[in-house]
Amino acid sequence: MVELTSDAGMDRAARTILRLMPTWRADRVERITYLDGGYANDNYRFEYGGEAFVVRIVGRPTRPRDPEMRFMQLPVAPEVVAADRARGDMITRWIEGTLLAKSPAEPYEAAMYLQELHGTVPRGIDRYDAVRIVRHYSRDAPVSRIAATALRQLDWSVEDTAGCHNDLNPWNVLRCGETWRTLDWEFAGDNDPLFDLVGLGYGMEYSEDAFDALVAAYYRNRPSDRRLAATRILYQLREHAWALHQIHLGNTREGVAAQANDTERELQRLTGGYEW
Repeated sequence: MVELTSDAGMDRAARTILRLMPTWRADRVERITYLDGGYANDNYRFEYGGEAFVVRIVGRPTRPRDPEMRFMQLPVAPEVVAADRARGDMITRWIEGTLLAKSPAEPYEAAMYLQELHGTVPRGIDRYDAVRIVRHYSRDAPVSRIAATALRQLDWSVEDTAGCHNDLNPWNVLRCGETWRTLDWEFAGDNDPLFDLVGLGYGMEYSEDAFDALVAAYYRNRPSDRRLAATRILYQLREHAWALHQIHLGNTREGVAAQANDTERELQRLTGGYEW
């Protein structure tokens, strides 16, 4: 992979920008800056003609991009300026705000955000089947023993369907004054909203008490402890299998390896107290 802070990385960003916007002048593409947070894609902020933008460069194309482009039309998503629908590279307009990674949300606030998001994202654009995706990732890069056992024994299916984001880590959510904006719609599709809730709870590194508060604030009728535990296992399986799959593809970033190890440990903890 390209060294992120190297001149080669900046040149690659500039070439991608001009490929996506062939009418732009190279000498007016300015202040290209690498943005932290992406494990599979590279993101750069840059300026052109006095305006700020972000270019996303996909490390390796995966899911079809047409559904993502439809989700990107939502008012909560960044405005798309140009996109390569085949590869997934795109330019979006820069959004001023503060990432949740740098401005944590209390459980009640996070629950209100989730309710609004799930009320905004339409159903029927695509479907996200987390169990099938874990199996897909595992074909070329087998998961750990504890993960393989958990996947084999897990009994989980969608009980309630909503349009979901499915990757709500705190690097994908921006506070913009009184409103919140959501980035990176690559995995969006119909799913059980509990999967989004669990993902955000893990992304925020909530304690068990905070996790419970998030669930209580979101749901009028709380899901069973067994259902919540199974969803947490499934989410960790997805994160674990994704990381190992990325390593298999040659993605050697330190954060990817750490994710593979951290999720294995969390799966060990979760499954140790789960009654199959």
